[in-house]
Amino acid sequence: MRVPQYRTTNFKMEVRRRRWTNTVTIERWARARVELAEIDADPALLTVDLPSRTLDRWMTGEVSPAGPRAERARILEHLFQLPVEWLFRTYDEQAPAYTGTSEQGGVPSLTGWDSPKSILDGPRGASSQAVDQGLLVLARDSIAAIVDRYELGGPAQLVGEARLVRRMLGVMLGGRASGVVQHRELMTLAAQASGLLAYMAVNCGEQKTAGALCREADQFAEEAGALWLRQWVAGTRSLNLYYAKQYVAADAAAAAGIALAPADPQAIRLMANGRARALGRLGERSESHRMIEEALQLSEDQARLPPGLTSCISFAPYSRARTVANAVTAYLSAGDAKRVLLLAPQVQNVAVSAQSPWTQALVGLDVATALVQPPGAEVEEAMRVGREALSSGAAPIQSVRQRAGELLELGQRWRGVRAVGEYAAQVQELR
Repeated sequence: MRVPQYRTTNFKMEVRRRRWTNTVTIERWARARVELAEIDADPALLTVDLPSRTLDRWMTGEVSPAGPRAERARILEHLFQLPVEWLFRTYDEQAPAYTGTSEQGGVPSLTGWDSPKSILDGPRGASSQAVDQGLLVLARDSIAAIVDRYELGGPAQLVGEARLVRRMLGVMLGGRASGVVQHRELMTLAAQASGLLAYMAVNCGEQKTAGALCREADQFAEEAGALWLRQWVAGTRSLNLYYAKQYVAADAAAAAGIALAPADPQAIRLMANGRARALGRLGERSESHRMIEEALQLSEDQARLPPGLTSCISFAPYSRARTVANAVTAYLSAGDAKRVLLLAPQVQNVAVSAQSPWTQALVGLDVATALVQPPGAEVEEAMRVGREALSSGAAPIQSVRQRAGELLELGQRWRGVRAVGEYAAQVQELR
């Protein structure tokens, strides 16, 4: 008779961490399958049960080498916002929390995202009850907490939390606001929740989902009468198009956002992150430089800007340090390697102080790419800087992966150089 080999898995520890009993876990499963059936338009998922005996086996680590069957795996990933392959690994108390497998690169599984169609349909409630002010405060605090933790946690850890906030606000949208002020606050928070998810989708390369979320966020921001927030959404839309290599459209999206309120400090991001980078990629070097200068001038004109290095996902206007960080990338896009090397040290020092691993990684990759430009390419130094950037501890989001790949592509001219091979191996590990 075979004796069961019990083991403690990440699945068991995740259930314990959430303080779920078996009954609660099965109830949460039932909700998750309904949600996923609606998101994926797959009613067959409604028939996928979680028998208590199956849950008992999972809790003791008795899972076949192939893992749970496909339908159950999909629901599990939706429920926990974590890959099934990771959930059923043996728990290692010395290992950090999930930050992504080498295959996924820290990006949540696709089941963690609503489909573009379901996003545009929108999570609307149907209640005649008054909007609870306490829930609005909870939503506002949750959004602020996600922004504060984003550069350390990244989308893999925070997408589930952001989706819950968006869903809660969606239910509240069907209630009765107690006046114009509360209605504006509700619409503003709804726009921010959708905007956060849009930015996360950009970071994960989910371009269609990001576009749909931007459209939803813009609708809410318009109803709130928040031009500044519409500009923030325009910046995220431009960023999404930029990483899709649609540079003309990225420039147009940023220009449309600036036109809403040219003197608003939100326009700084649209100039430095939106237009300047896209124009650089299009070969419009003088126009790209002009956008950077206008962004820096608008920064100087503001009486109050946030200090230090603002979070990349923050709804606050760009701080000067964040603007300079974007100027570095824009100069690189325009082929101005000298200015990249001149400005980069300013940003790197601030990024270390601000504990912003993404900014450290991105600026480091920009510097490495500038160093490898001819004439006088410093190949070994460029690869060293590139490897150091990839070792910064930043989650491998879309921008990090793209810039790392671009540096590797440039380095292939010297593929016989040992430093290039070492960098290539590190990029492969990142992917």
